[in-house]
Amino acid sequence: MSDDIIANYHGGHSRSVEAREATKPRKNTDYLRILALLHQRPAGLTCDEAEILLGMRHQTCSARFSDMKRKGWLVTRGKRRTRSGCSADVHFEAST
Repeated sequence: MSDDIIANYHGGHSRSVEAREATKPRKNTDYLRILALLHQRPAGLTCDEAEILLGMRHQTCSARFSDMKRKGWLVTRGKRRTRSGCSADVHFEAST
């Protein structure tokens, strides 16, 4: 099974595959940065908040959150508004 969770969406397009491969070396660091931030946020964290606080691009941060949810590292409890006023899931570490 591929670790590309959006392969069905992009259909294996070469630029998408290349972009995914380019992010692999940074994934573990991104996971650790997000988990460290979650430790500091007892009220949980939306992806939008993590983007702001960590200075991450939306595409990167959203992908890491998706990965972490799929791996069972995050749980969702509630909703909070984003910068644009949309409703977003509030995430917590699965162990908390």
